[in-house]
Amino acid sequence: MSNHDLKQQMPCLQPLEFEDCLTDSPGFRENLKSHEKEIDYCAGTIKLLKDEMKRLMQTEQELSKCHKHFAHTIGRINFKPIGEQTEDENEIEAALDKFCSLIEDIEDHRERVITSANQAALRRLERFRKDDIGRCKEEKKRYAVQTEKACSALEKSLSVTKKQKEATVTEIDNTYKDEWESLFTGSLHYVTVLHEIQERKKFEFVEPLLQYMYGWMAFYHTGYEAFKEFEMYFRELSGRLQVLRDTFQNEKDEADKLKERVSKRLTFGSTSSSPTTRQGYLYSREKLAVGFGHSWIKCFCEYSSKFKTLNIRTYNQTQGRLGNQDQIKVAKVTKKRPEALDRRFCFEVTTSDGKCYIFQALCEDDLKTWMEIMEGNEAHYAAPMQAVKLKVPEELGMEFVGNCISRLVALGLREEGIYRVNGSQLKVNKLISATFEEKNGAAVLEVDDLKVIASALKYYLRNLLPEPLMTYKLHEEFLDAMKTDDRNQKINNLKNLVARLPKSNYDCLKKLIKHLNEVATYKEDNRMHESNLGVVFGPTLMRPKEETVASIFNIKHQNILVENLIIEYVAIFEGGKMNETYKKVILSRQSRFSRANIGPKKDTQAPRPPSMPENPNNKNSYDSDSDDDPAESPDVNVRLKQDSSRHHYANSSSQIRWSQSNHVGTVPPQKPAKTLQRNYERSAIALYDCQAENDDELTFRAGDRITNIVGVDEDGWCVGTCNGHRGLVPLNFIQENNISDI
Repeated sequence: MSNHDLKQQMPCLQPLEFEDCLTDSPGFRENLKSHEKEIDYCAGTIKLLKDEMKRLMQTEQELSKCHKHFAHTIGRINFKPIGEQTEDENEIEAALDKFCSLIEDIEDHRERVITSANQAALRRLERFRKDDIGRCKEEKKRYAVQTEKACSALEKSLSVTKKQKEATVTEIDNTYKDEWESLFTGSLHYVTVLHEIQERKKFEFVEPLLQYMYGWMAFYHTGYEAFKEFEMYFRELSGRLQVLRDTFQNEKDEADKLKERVSKRLTFGSTSSSPTTRQGYLYSREKLAVGFGHSWIKCFCEYSSKFKTLNIRTYNQTQGRLGNQDQIKVAKVTKKRPEALDRRFCFEVTTSDGKCYIFQALCEDDLKTWMEIMEGNEAHYAAPMQAVKLKVPEELGMEFVGNCISRLVALGLREEGIYRVNGSQLKVNKLISATFEEKNGAAVLEVDDLKVIASALKYYLRNLLPEPLMTYKLHEEFLDAMKTDDRNQKINNLKNLVARLPKSNYDCLKKLIKHLNEVATYKEDNRMHESNLGVVFGPTLMRPKEETVASIFNIKHQNILVENLIIEYVAIFEGGKMNETYKKVILSRQSRFSRANIGPKKDTQAPRPPSMPENPNNKNSYDSDSDDDPAESPDVNVRLKQDSSRHHYANSSSQIRWSQSNHVGTVPPQKPAKTLQRNYERSAIALYDCQAENDDELTFRAGDRITNIVGVDEDGWCVGTCNGHRGLVPLNFIQENNISDI
């Protein structure tokens, strides 16, 4: 079984629900511990990677040094010939100098590319460990302090007796309230930070390692390129050597004959959570030994009004130890007067077998809630609040959707960012009011702002329908339909589920998806690919009845599902064939992923990576605690095409000569002037530190990764994202992974 299969079988972390911050249950605390252990594992892994990468760099440097020593030894070989040299013999002797120069130049390239890639990856990993994981650990300490304070305040509040002054009691209660509010706020913030780090680790780990792998593979590809350039020379040299060998054999034969003839002269011989349940903390009165009175034990209790059972488990957050769990059958609940027990907020539970238990709630409101759900003698009930939504007649809603789509088509679907860029909220509200309050379904036909119409359509689908278009009932089934790896089966599942929607939902969904499919046909102009539209409409068309943190993690699956509905509109809604173009893309991806397992075919060239910049002033030393020595990262030079990225080797010289246009210096270039000529689309890595001179420009450091780059109509500039910020980037400050003029 592969490492990937083993990882897939490992249990997943459970999402931390914000609602659990209110109950602060043992399960919630245990779940927190699981997340904290994962963060600690992450930090430890980074330290391990750091040590391994440092050791690898040292090994690479030692290997490079050994290769250079080897090359130097080759270069010093100087055999004295016997007699006059032939042309073949002169070329063979010159080959030693060529070998020496080739090895030295490749090892210089190893030091520039692999070492700089390691340095950049180390800085990224160390920055994530110190800044982000370090912040998480600080929040953990702060949360532990808040928990200690809140529990202490609670203990003090519950120990108040009626002998104490009213002012003192009020002060204690206020302190308790403030501390528990602070704990709840801190708990929400800590949960947010934990989720953020858990999600960020996926790309904060892989991106630096991708950068390292890129440099590593690019270096080895340099060797492949050198081989291709020297291949003809090697063949010629091999031919010369064979000639020399044949010559040697002939000479040997002749020598033997001569030796034989000479010898004859001497001799003659030859020689590898729910409305019917309640959970929370209560203090249970326990009787001590005779003469020692009673003690109050903190317990976490869970009550079910359906089964009339109360589960009790002793637990204290500050100690973190789970006690034994007991279950009692509740028959009667009675509120106790403070004078009877010299304690506030107490009630008595009588079990079906006649036993009595005394519990203390945390405050008056908590006591009232427990009495209500357990149907105590002072229980009273309130009707649950219902969400108020604008009631929209179904016919008017369908008319609005149809008019929106018709108007958008009339205005044109080529506008960049359609559906992604929101229109004026004031104009959207005005259009919604005119349509649904004034019952004017044709109001949208008078609007000329494409973004306002698109935003109003999204608002209707998300906020004015009684349930999502794809219904609450089928929500889980839709998600389950995407879990198969067989694409034909996946599309067939979606087709069957869509057919089960109510007729009005189906008709509306079909009309909308057909429209989105048409929008995607103009993706080269509007930049709204099927995947972009899926991101916009996934949370709009699908939504669980109870939105939790866990459901948030399903949004990416919803987006992919809607993307598939758009791509396969014909197959799902019209009974046609699947999208052949998309199937070819899937097969192409699978082919690329499987190629690593089957190896390259014979007589095929390896794919050419971008050329590596040469920096004669590059240093190989690395200090993990210093950020003042930015290392270069291996990427493509922005001014080169594929055909000019090769290394050139001269027949008359053994040195590798890099193209001058590919030479990168250590001084950052001047930023280009802004003109309206051409436009780029790519991703890249920064070569130099760049400080924004205007509000619309991006600030970044050498080695930072620039992502989500899109073209602009300014020669020498593009728009990209770095460290969470987005702005203009000068092309001559970056080295790109891909170049595509559009």
